[in-house]
Amino acid sequence: MMSPDSQYKFKITLFGPGGVGKTSLLLRYIKDYFSDDLKKTIGSNFLIKDVELDGKNIRLLLWDIGGQPQFHKLRTIYFKGSNAALGVFDLSSSQTLLKIPGWVSSIKKTVKKTIPMLLLGNKVDLEREVDREEAEDLAKRLSCEYMEASAKTGENVEIAFEKIAKACLQDINE
Repeated sequence: MMSPDSQYKFKITLFGPGGVGKTSLLLRYIKDYFSDDLKKTIGSNFLIKDVELDGKNIRLLLWDIGGQPQFHKLRTIYFKGSNAALGVFDLSSSQTLLKIPGWVSSIKKTVKKTIPMLLLGNKVDLEREVDREEAEDLAKRLSCEYMEASAKTGENVEIAFEKIAKACLQDINE
């Protein structure tokens, strides 16, 4: 366990429509845990993970925002001060991909500067409805990196969070 005096603290906001697996991804990443019957997030969850990357101690402050429309007004509060954002959609539902650009524009309006963003297609273990190419095109248009993962199997989850943490490090060193 790292001391609380981490060299770096990064606020990373997860965003995306309801039911795409944001909370499941966080639980897989932080507790290596998965459950099929998680309740939907009301408002937001806030979790912390200390990591060491490139010999630096980093504290990740991970914000998970409820994706349901009634939380729309709260988004700007959560996005404020974000160092990076992780957009999540469900690969088995093309509707969820279509909602991503709206989220990205509210982040850009709130944060006022360009922050690293990663678009993450979750549920790669299910039958896909979203072509990889389609998702990659959207990521390119939104200036995000793109990855696919599965909260259920754990595939690429750690790598995705590491990638966003490294992007934060790079961002402050530029």
